[in-house]
Amino acid sequence: MTKFVPLLLLLFSLMTISEGFAQASALEVDSGPQKPYLQGDVVVDPVKKTRTSLYHYGYVDREHSWEESAKNIGIVYGLTWVFYPLIQPKVFKVEDGWNKYKNNFGKLVFDKDEPVWNLFVHPLTGSQLYLLYRAEGYSRMAAMGMASISSALFEFTVEILTEPASVQDLYQTPVLGTVLGLGIETASMSLLNSGTTAGKIVGHMINPATLFPFYEGRTLIIPKFEQEDKGAMLRLELNY
Repeated sequence: MTKFVPLLLLLFSLMTISEGFAQASALEVDSGPQKPYLQGDVVVDPVKKTRTSLYHYGYVDREHSWEESAKNIGIVYGLTWVFYPLIQPKVFKVEDGWNKYKNNFGKLVFDKDEPVWNLFVHPLTGSQLYLLYRAEGYSRMAAMGMASISSALFEFTVEILTEPASVQDLYQTPVLGTVLGLGIETASMSLLNSGTTAGKIVGHMINPATLFPFYEGRTLIIPKFEQEDKGAMLRLELNY
């Protein structure tokens, strides 16, 4: 577990910075006894006894050009070359490694990995690929397609540093990953919009793509107050 500590610290740091920007950009309002007011990054309505997160989290499905999609695929592909040797440090220490790479290139086999890898680790990886592309504005079907391309590129050109491409991984990573990703997507959006600190922490942890600048689904809710005969009224406007 200790190897995951730096990652968790990074996620918490990014979340703190993000929420700091949120509070810095929030409107200062008068917190009268019966008026809605800001409490940290939450809008509180004491009359209706409701709490609304200053940010609303969701997903925006939009069209992408071939150039943009190719760029996104290229970035993810490049990162796999950076991180795979880090989690497999023996890759470049094996003698005759280049010949092994050439021998594995183009091969497709049914691997004999433990079920925990094929039924948990690979789908979990696929779910984060799916959520990564969802964060960049891809629809659910498009995100699964992009995850499939990224998974195939990894299998046929990166993982062959250690073993031939796997038939199971080619479909389990993107397909089971998308199924798992849909569940994580639903749960994380509910948690992130819950208006609670604990909800936000857990929501960001299970869906870390929501922490990064490329995430397109976060909307700022600006509270505005209008004086009417019946007193102050809270109007929430979506600021894209």
